[in-house]
Amino acid sequence: MIRKVFSLLTAIILGGVFAAAALAAPEGYKPGIEIALEVRTPQGELRTFQRPGHQPIYWDSQELPIIQGDKITVTPLITTGEAELEKVRIRLDNNLLSDKTAGPWRFEFNTKDLVLGYHLVDVWAQTKLEKRGENSVSLTFLIVPPNDALLQMLQSSPTASILPSPGDNVEERFACAVRSTDPAADKSITETSTLKLTQPIALFVSGGPEVKEFFYTLTRGQQVTYTSSLLTRLTQIMLEPGKAAGVGLTPGEIIFTVRAGDGQGHFGPPAWITIEVGAEKGTTGG
Repeated sequence: MIRKVFSLLTAIILGGVFAAAALAAPEGYKPGIEIALEVRTPQGELRTFQRPGHQPIYWDSQELPIIQGDKITVTPLITTGEAELEKVRIRLDNNLLSDKTAGPWRFEFNTKDLVLGYHLVDVWAQTKLEKRGENSVSLTFLIVPPNDALLQMLQSSPTASILPSPGDNVEERFACAVRSTDPAADKSITETSTLKLTQPIALFVSGGPEVKEFFYTLTRGQQVTYTSSLLTRLTQIMLEPGKAAGVGLTPGEIIFTVRAGDGQGHFGPPAWITIEVGAEKGTTGG
């Protein structure tokens, strides 16, 4: 961790470019690129996390999510050998953030307007010499709300991790999907990721053989209104529109999000669908 923080601070001081003059430029002068992210709170302090029995740690892209509203500084660490750097581009979700021909190459942006979920930062660099070389790398990070259930688990458990060990294929091992026992509802979910809830419908979570448990949240207007406890993989969730007796979901749009885990405190990427909740005329819902 000390080495990582030292490398990040060194990158910021030097503007993120390291010209290794003692090394021969790679064939085609292809730049070497690494991406360092510095995460700060809305107040400008370095984002830290506290786990039981541990000293506070700084945000680590391999383990922890980023809280919506935090500020991110992208600092490319670029080696060019004997070649001279000509241009560096930084993109977020395929949208151009920075296109510079001179340093400093780093770029800061605010996450307050980013949608919840996974996002991709990529850096492209090109050298100046006649035989120009170029290269690009990318880094994925997860944006969660301040009251995110998994974030709370990470801060209350000494062993929980948002991702398995580095090198594991998260998409394959812990990927999950929302499904339904109702054929028509299941068709709508799998084809459009939406569901019109006009009658009671049972949902379940599908995933690979390592998925043992999951939890789900209900979100309205980007505010999490309900978080379930940890549920076994075979658990079905019965949802129904509001009724006159006050039972059921209030009409409106809901984001239904699930995250699956291995039963050992490790969780993978979220999967979600949009639910349009209807109700009988004159009902109030719950």
